[in-house]
Amino acid sequence: MFFLKSDELSNHVESIIHKDTQQHNTHFDLTVDVIHKFTKAGSLDFGGSEFESVEKKIVEPQKNQGDDYGWWNLPQGHYQATMNETVKEVNDTIAFISLHPHAHKAGIIANTSMFPNQQNNSPITLNFFAPDPGCNIKENARFAVLYLLAS
Repeated sequence: MFFLKSDELSNHVESIIHKDTQQHNTHFDLTVDVIHKFTKAGSLDFGGSEFESVEKKIVEPQKNQGDDYGWWNLPQGHYQATMNETVKEVNDTIAFISLHPHAHKAGIIANTSMFPNQQNNSPITLNFFAPDPGCNIKENARFAVLYLLAS
C-alpha cells in the first residue's frame, strides 16, 4: 500500500479552491465550507432499531461590509465542518482525514477519520471541538488534510 502523491492525488479531488496552495507531495489541504453546531443528542443501540442521528444547525459566518469571506466566531463546543472539496474515482483506496496543522495550533481538537471506498462526490465532514476560549475560523480556511492510501 502507498499514499497517492501530488497530481495523482489531486486528480481525485473536486471543488478545489486553489490547487497550488492546497496540493502537497502526499496530502491535500481541505477547506471548510459549512460549520454545523450539534443541537440535540443522537441515540445509539445495539440493533439499530432505536438509532437516531444527532440534530444540528448551520452556524452562519459573520461578514463585515465589503468582505468577500466571513468568520465563524465559535464559542467552546462541539461542531461539524463540511469541506468544499469532495473525492471522486477512488476505488480501492482508503481516505484519511485529519486536522490541518494550523487548526491544531489554533486549539481545535478532532480525531483522524478513515473512510474506506469513499463514495464519489459525497461530502467530507469532520467533527471537532473548539476549546474554552473558542476559535475564529474564516470561510475557506484550510481546516483538514486528506491522504489517499491505495493498494
